[in-house]
Order: sequence, then structure tokens, then C-alpha cells
Amino acid sequence: MTATSNPQIEGDGTQGPPPAYGEVLDKATKQNATALQIKPTPGPARNGRVYNDVPGESSVIFWFESKPTCSMDKQYKPWFGQMDVKCSDVPLLMREGFYWTTENVIREDGYIDNILPERALLNLGKPNNPCTMTRVWTLQDLQQPPRWTACLQVHAPGIEVLTGIRLENWTVDMVRSAYAWGLAKKLIYQYDVAKPRLSFNSIYDDTPLKGWWPWPKEDLLAAKKA
Repeated sequence: MTATSNPQIEGDGTQGPPPAYGEVLDKATKQNATALQIKPTPGPARNGRVYNDVPGESSVIFWFESKPTCSMDKQYKPWFGQMDVKCSDVPLLMREGFYWTTENVIREDGYIDNILPERALLNLGKPNNPCTMTRVWTLQDLQQPPRWTACLQVHAPGIEVLTGIRLENWTVDMVRSAYAWGLAKKLIYQYDVAKPRLSFNSIYDDTPLKGWWPWPKEDLLAAKKA
């Protein structure tokens, strides 16, 4: 969820206010890192401990789904992804945008395992080819201290599908649904691509959200008003 040098922030040399969080991470999407971001030092293979050691439960969940290249793609093998995000200030991620790239992946935390029984009960995949394996990535905010930590699980029928997944190829239109909760575990955000009329944001209503938030988006709102 590459090693490059830190880019220079453009300017006239005079000192001004620091860039907003969303602006910084937008530059990170294009240039991979900024002076305000620190890439974690590689450590041992921790099998997801970084996420598990963060106290609390997930406050945001994104569901992803693979897309065939075309309707006649016979090589298409579906997979289903769930990203659980631990964040104590969800409205902050709404105001400034939720951004992540492969730069946020803590690679030493990744692993592949049999699908958990509770996930198997969801009957993911085709009836004759169900999901049986899960690949796990840990992602974390590059700001220090981190504002969020995420666990991304991808379920697929076999290991060969999971090992072929490249997060750098993911796009926001692969988000099928998303939900967010407040500190008392009350629902504050909901989106489902199959039920767009039931989407809501109880904090910021129709304010366009940036990054990996699937709704609302500026282009969709503009089309709706046209």
C-alpha cells in the first residue's frame, strides 16, 4: 500500500505557511516523498503486528473489487479487498483527503495465509471457485506521528492471483463500498456503488472528498447539477 530522494518544494525562497496535509500527500502521489514524511526503517517480518499494536478498532472500512479488462476476459480471476483503517480523527481525513500509495506500505508486515473462517462465510468469489487465500499488507501515514494505520486484506481463489496483485495499479473506482464511524461507533459515512442513493456523509454532507474517498467527488456533483 521504491526508494527515491526527497523532492524540493517549489517557491520563491521566502518562508511561508506550511503546506496542508492533503497538499503534501498529493505531492507524495506524484513524487513519492516530501520533507515532512519519514519512510520507516525496515525491520523483521512482523506478520501484521504494526497494525495490531495500534490501540482501538477500525474507524473506516473500504471494500475493493477487481475489474476485468473487458466483458469477454476469460483470464479474469476475481479478488476482493478490505481495508480497515484505524484513525482517531476521521473528519480530518475527510477535510484533508485520504491519500495512500505504495510508499505507505510497510512491506515487512505483509504475509499470505488461509482465509479466515468469518471471511469464508461471505462466499466471496464464484460458487465453483471460492476465495480460499488472503494476502495482507500494512499501510501507515507517512506523517510523524502517523495519523492513521491500515490493514489491507485481499481474498482470492489461489496464491497465484494474490502474488500478481500490484497496489500501484489500483484506482479509486475499484472501491465498491466504504463506511466510517465516530468515536462512539455510530455510522457517519456510507457509500455503496450498488446503492448510490443511500450514500451519506453526516459530517460534511455533499462536500467533495479527495483521495480514496469514493464519494462525493467534484466531477460527479458537477454532472448532477448540469
